[in-house]
Amino acid sequence: MKYRLICMSFDGEYVRERPVFNNVDEAFEYSNDLGSKWFFYPFHFVTTESYKTIRAAGYFLEHLEGMRTKTIEKIFSNHSKDPEMGGADIDKFAITI
Repeated sequence: MKYRLICMSFDGEYVRERPVFNNVDEAFEYSNDLGSKWFFYPFHFVTTESYKTIRAAGYFLEHLEGMRTKTIEKIFSNHSKDPEMGGADIDKFAITI
């Protein structure tokens, strides 16, 4: 099985990274070296090669593994509209999803 990587913002917008990875660890190693993308798209998910299903997620987001990318996009979008999330940092946002 091959894997891909997406980087998602608080509002559910995401960008697809182009490399194809042989395993989850390779994808996360790549994500560690993305530089400024961490600021704009701080949530990184390893997906299937088609980008349709989440195979691995970062800390506090493990419960999203196995879900469809479109579902996660909607969850993030709705969660970011919660008034309590105004100014939330990455950890608070992830813990409260």
